[in-house]
Amino acid sequence: MIALLLGAIFAATPLPMPSPVYPVATPPPEPNHVTIDVEQSFLRTSGYEWEQGRGTSTNVALRYEFQATPKARFANALHWQRESSTYLPGGFPKRWWFDYNEIDDQFDVELGRPDLPLGVGVGYYDYSTVYDFTNTYNLRGFGVGIDRWADYYTPRSFYYSAWYYPDIRGGQLEAGAYAILRAEAGVNFRPNLTSPWNFRIGFMSDTWFAKNAFATDSGFNGPYVGLSYWH
Repeated sequence: MIALLLGAIFAATPLPMPSPVYPVATPPPEPNHVTIDVEQSFLRTSGYEWEQGRGTSTNVALRYEFQATPKARFANALHWQRESSTYLPGGFPKRWWFDYNEIDDQFDVELGRPDLPLGVGVGYYDYSTVYDFTNTYNLRGFGVGIDRWADYYTPRSFYYSAWYYPDIRGGQLEAGAYAILRAEAGVNFRPNLTSPWNFRIGFMSDTWFAKNAFATDSGFNGPYVGLSYWH
């Protein structure tokens, strides 16, 4: 009798329902992006026989970020740069030996958050034509680097990059050979988050380490201002 009564009570007691399981929301994938940067630098140069050269650098960069697979995202950046410097021996302006055009291509594998990626990659540089008073020649070579791009989803963000080219040289016999370290850091401003336009301020530095008797430790550095289009 007691067993029947306990069975009836157990049968009448509703069983607890399991809590509903909701699927974890998956954030939408980061779209592909195109970025165009235009920067104007004001340089202080050093090396060779003159320590207080002055120069300018105009830089234009086109970068494309794309999702290759669900877990692999890449970026490819093509740069064009125009460098020129002068010094004043006896008050008369004369072209300094930093006078060249440069084209480079950098391919990055993106790491971390897709909206604020860190890129590590390889690059190819072509400097032409370097002028050193007695010779003109091209310098070419490969390097490795790291990039932290700006966060374009915020009104203000920091960015930086560092690239090292261990062996930059030309095919001529009497031509300089260098190891080159290029670095920059700055702040990107996007006052209107619905607009693709940004402006930025930063500081760039190039250091050339001589690797043969035809080269001299040299470099240039200075601030820059820039305009950026991001879509």
